[in-house]
Amino acid sequence: MSDLVCVVLVVPAAAEPRLVDWLMEQPGKAIEFAVHRVAARGPLVQLAGIEERVQGYAERVEVKLVLAREHSAALIAALKALLAGTDGGLWVQPVEQLEAFA
Repeated sequence: MSDLVCVVLVVPAAAEPRLVDWLMEQPGKAIEFAVHRVAARGPLVQLAGIEERVQGYAERVEVKLVLAREHSAALIAALKALLAGTDGGLWVQPVEQLEAFA
């Protein structure tokens, strides 16, 4: 089993600046991350307003974090505190390989 995991967060766009600022303030932690705009639907996402209900999905931000498995529980606990009351959620996936092209 790999010692890396990918924590995937789905949150409203309004939470993106706070989340990215918090991630950038994590000194000494080797956290790779990417941020993407996504169309989200499922148990982690509440469709708000008539437009989202008509579309059938919510416009959200997906943040993917790759880090050591041993640090993931503490990171998830901190993220839950940071994002308390925010619509959205997370899941964790194993990472088979992580490497740079250059």
